[in-house]
Amino acid sequence: MNKALLVIFNPALEEKVMDALTSAGMVKYTSFPYLRGVGKNSEPHLDTHIWPGSNMALFIAGEDALLKTLVETLRPIKQESLREGLKVFMLPVEEVL
Repeated sequence: MNKALLVIFNPALEEKVMDALTSAGMVKYTSFPYLRGVGKNSEPHLDTHIWPGSNMALFIAGEDALLKTLVETLRPIKQESLREGLKVFMLPVEEVL
């Protein structure tokens, strides 16, 4: 295990994102079902009357090649869902306890 993905997305994309995980062969992940925040390319998602909405996230640690396959599976979802929003961060994993 040498990399991890943080996938942040609008809940409207949950089914597509989970299907992408399945088709990429990913079976282990951690889900964060409710996130609030402000991004660069979208309105704030702060779950308030002024800034409604929230996001979701998945944290997936694994081998570099498998995670790259998942990124390529998620890429079309991002391209077709610019309004809803999907962001993928690949991070190094230095140690696992």
